[in-house]
Amino acid sequence: MMSMSSSAEHWRQRLYESLPANLKTWAQAGTRAHLLKQVNCVLMVHDDRLYDLSNGAWRSLQQGIESAMVDGLAAAARELLAHGTEPRRVLLLLPSSHFIATAVTMPGVARENLPSALQLQAPILLPSYEGTLTLAINAPARDSEYQDIALWTDEGRLNALFDAFAAQDLLLAAVLPRALAALTAPLGQETLVVEDTDASSITHLVYRKGVLCSWLQVERADLQDPELLAQWKEATGLAQAGGLRVQTLANAQDWVEQRSPAHWDALYCFLPEGAQAVRRQLEKGHRFKLAGVAAAAAGVLLASPFLWQAVHIRTLESTLASQQTLSADARANQAVVRDFEQRWGVLNEFPRQDVAQTLLQLQNVLSPSVLSSLELVEGALQIEGESPDPQSLLQQLERDPMFTGVDFARATSNNRYYIEMRLSTVDFDGYRERYFPEVRR
Repeated sequence: MMSMSSSAEHWRQRLYESLPANLKTWAQAGTRAHLLKQVNCVLMVHDDRLYDLSNGAWRSLQQGIESAMVDGLAAAARELLAHGTEPRRVLLLLPSSHFIATAVTMPGVARENLPSALQLQAPILLPSYEGTLTLAINAPARDSEYQDIALWTDEGRLNALFDAFAAQDLLLAAVLPRALAALTAPLGQETLVVEDTDASSITHLVYRKGVLCSWLQVERADLQDPELLAQWKEATGLAQAGGLRVQTLANAQDWVEQRSPAHWDALYCFLPEGAQAVRRQLEKGHRFKLAGVAAAAAGVLLASPFLWQAVHIRTLESTLASQQTLSADARANQAVVRDFEQRWGVLNEFPRQDVAQTLLQLQNVLSPSVLSSLELVEGALQIEGESPDPQSLLQQLERDPMFTGVDFARATSNNRYYIEMRLSTVDFDGYRERYFPEVRR
């Protein structure tokens, strides 16, 4: 029984793999969205506090070594979410300092292949980062006027957060840069500027035509330098040029008043490995559904092969008749051209022996030898004369591209030479074979 079950699963997997790429991408995006729809609480880190955005409650976070901070964050989350009995599926909003943003352009790469291509380019894009990075990018959304914004975060820290939350009986479904959760309404065609600030950093985002096209981030301490402050103002001014709507979140209270975010870009969410395992289980169910649909469609087609063949043949015949009608004039003109080539080709393609050029070439090779006799018949050339070194002359003629089949016609006597060869520029045998195949020589 187990063997039959595993065989059926293997067959369904193979059928799923044979589906078109757009259907498989749709299934993966659907399961990702389904997983994020199950999120029932949103927690946010702002300065040294963890906030529950559903009610504004918060817990202090202790600073220290990385592992202790991760465990402390999970413990604070457990305290905030202690009430209620339903399973907690958490979306965690982290400050922008936990992420690295890069603007990338990869022309010629299909949008569905963009994440894989960027993962391969990670060591080149971020050569100084020693850890393992994971990527989030909205590959389907694109504005040709601007570069794509790719976000990176440390994969080890992401998985450590998932494990720490799991130890507190919480499912960390996804992690999202805090600034990307600031949207209070769906994105439209107008330009939207989002500025998220806290005690240590400022993050400046620009959306155009519903696409994130600019991500600027700076530490507050760096803005104490007048030159860096001027550069920051210039960069943000250029990025938000034409911005019609500006949304500023200056402190944690602004976030609390805004409550849980209703709109965020699911494709910029980072899924820990454990959450991806949950997603894979959901994908498995979607694969089975898709495979079932494909199998049903295949069954319908297989049940009526003759009908399908008749429709296919009728379509092909109709297409053939239409193409023959459209190409009638072209085929008639082609027949005229072929008839002309057949009747006049015997004259137009008669091999031209350029005697003058042949004599000039021979003069270049033979000098200072003497030519006393020359015979040229249908590309076959025989020469006779005197040379101080007939063998060297023969070798020079062999190296000349105008001549082929160079050889002594008969034995030399003292300085006398008799050489026969053929012109490589004419082909009388091919001409006769084409136009006079019945004539034998």
